Amino acid sequence: MSAIESVRDRYRTFDDRRYAPLVKGVALFGLLAALPTLIEIDVAGMEIAALLSLKVLILTVIYAYTAQAWNIMSGYTGQFSFGHAAFFGVGAYATQALVVDFAVNPWVGMLVGGVLAAGYGLVIGALSFRFNLQGHYFALATLAFAELLRFVVTNMSELRGANGYFKPFPRDYGAEYGLVAFQFQNDLPYYYLIVGFLLVVTLVSWLIKNSWVGLYFFAIREDERAAASVGVPSFRYKLIGVAVSAFFTALGGAYWSMYFNTIRPDTVFALFKNVELLLPAVVGGPGTLLGPIVGSFIVTPVSEIARTTFSDINGLDRIIYGAFLVAIVIYSPRGVVSWPSQARALWNRVRGDEEVSE
Repeated sequence: MSAIESVRDRYRTFDDRRYAPLVKGVALFGLLAALPTLIEIDVAGMEIAALLSLKVLILTVIYAYTAQAWNIMSGYTGQFSFGHAAFFGVGAYATQALVVDFAVNPWVGMLVGGVLAAGYGLVIGALSFRFNLQGHYFALATLAFAELLRFVVTNMSELRGANGYFKPFPRDYGAEYGLVAFQFQNDLPYYYLIVGFLLVVTLVSWLIKNSWVGLYFFAIREDERAAASVGVPSFRYKLIGVAVSAFFTALGGAYWSMYFNTIRPDTVFALFKNVELLLPAVVGGPGTLLGPIVGSFIVTPVSEIARTTFSDINGLDRIIYGAFLVAIVIYSPRGVVSWPSQARALWNRVRGDEEVSE
């Protein structure tokens, strides 16, 4: 037996253990916790931080978080949403409106935003599923609801219209810089806070996936009619998926509003924001637990590196970034997380050909 086959067999044995997901999770989030230190290491005389700064890491984890939230609905139930910017924006605006206009603590505003987003998601889901919208029709419906909300917020003077909100100082709502205020004086605490958010939504996603709720979700995704024929209340569980996904997406919007200095309708409700929220899950592997995280650590850094490297020629960075994404989608439709299994299948075919030739 070769060394590669021995390692593969040992990994398979480990992967069958009940504690394997826990070990993998600890290893993954341990790596995420160490990343701010690791990027300061010199490689061939150049710091990794020159390409992958702490701010880029924060953006990467934000989109990993929102993609994980999107995945609960679209990856698990198969109801592809193209309008999650609505929930993201609701979380951002509810938080800032309550903090700025009523001096409410942003943690309270975040929870209020999550509940409002879940309610809006239930409205979208009830109307869409009641009329049996599926596939691209449902995707267009979610996009329409997101655009509707963007125009409403833009024209509401009570929500500052197109100008949006400027993040207040902690003293404006009776707090000091720190965790309670949801504001810090440097980026490192923000990074560990969003890693904590990602840990929570990943744990929730794992619990759903390994419960009877997840079983119903995947049954609906594979064949909704067959699931309904054996007693799965598909309408109810699709609504549950929408509500849970919307709630956690709104928390990501709340974090965004407390990390950046301003929010406006053309940023948090933007059309392209819908793409940014779902793209890591699609690239990484929809319906998988690690797909959104892996996808974000490919999509976001590549986007930032292309933007900074090819900024001299207008639009070249978008062309290179788009070509990169198209290549991944075409040659790996099941996502990046399928690469190891594809590599094993290729290795087995090569080994089989060698044995036949011998």
